[in-house]
Amino acid sequence: MSELAQAYTLILVETPAGILLINRKKPPYRGLWNALGGKIEPDETPKAGAQRELVEESGLTLTAAKLQANGVVHWYVDGQFRADLYLFSGTTTQTGAWPLMTREGLLAAVDREWLTAPDNLGIVADLKALLPRWLAGEQHAYRSDFTGTKFESLVIADD
Repeated sequence: MSELAQAYTLILVETPAGILLINRKKPPYRGLWNALGGKIEPDETPKAGAQRELVEESGLTLTAAKLQANGVVHWYVDGQFRADLYLFSGTTTQTGAWPLMTREGLLAAVDREWLTAPDNLGIVADLKALLPRWLAGEQHAYRSDFTGTKFESLVIADD
């Protein structure tokens, strides 16, 4: 993780009701479904940041052992590096009062088939591109490129 660049987490959690997502209330991606997550604090590891964000956004607690690392996305906008997005996944038997409006947006558990449907236009574009490999448990480094707010590509960029 670069000391100069911001780093974020993205977490997919499978619950008995489905995969938890948030329909964002504010930019970026207002009105689109995204994975849970957020900024990693300066004193945190990516996994600790993922655990904290999961509690803050959903109330769910997953131990470090139950949270699987699924790689990192190097996020570029207009050719400029913006941030690293650390990917995590987990499974829990915990349930919640979903759907639930939170300060971040609408938290809900969604069906895997709905989430991965090719004609689903309500998912953040780079998340949609990541989903097949992420849900399969693959671990990669990726490069995600945007021109302004328009998603251009996601490629595996393993070293």
